Amino acid sequence: MGIFELDFIKNKNVKKIVFLFFLILSQANAQWQYKVNNTEKTIEAIGDLQFNTQFQDTIILNLSKSRKLGLDFSIQGKYFKSGEKYYVLFEISDRKIKVLRSINERNRFRIFEVKDLISKEKYELEDFLKILEKGDECVLTIRSNTRVIQGYNQLTGSGTAINNVLKSSIP
Repeated sequence: MGIFELDFIKNKNVKKIVFLFFLILSQANAQWQYKVNNTEKTIEAIGDLQFNTQFQDTIILNLSKSRKLGLDFSIQGKYFKSGEKYYVLFEISDRKIKVLRSINERNRFRIFEVKDLISKEKYELEDFLKILEKGDECVLTIRSNTRVIQGYNQLTGSGTAINNVLKSSIP
């Protein structure tokens, strides 16, 4: 069992302390980057998530804009299997935000609507992006039928990358 697979710990506060302890030990420092792909005619903001070294997948947050899909936000990685159900929770600046509406495609979990579990407010994609870009850090919890994983993203540069995608025109 990996460091961030904390199924065996029942107390949520203890889970958070253990998780933060391992983050400090691993000195996680995820960054955001902005990319223009002229061949596929897309603009992207990509945020890397840090997991423990035992987790063999690379999972990223991907905001893209294209003529085909318009504005699209997804979590991408080989972890996501078609037909599997996932519970996804973002913890951003003392907010707990659960994914309400999504589509699970092969290697891609596309997000359309989220809900703040504390204020009970629902947010469409663009409103959620405002919350994401204003935060300092994001802890992402993904639960499937077989396991729970947690990743960390230091939202350094997220505001600039997200705004570049929102304001730029598609190549």
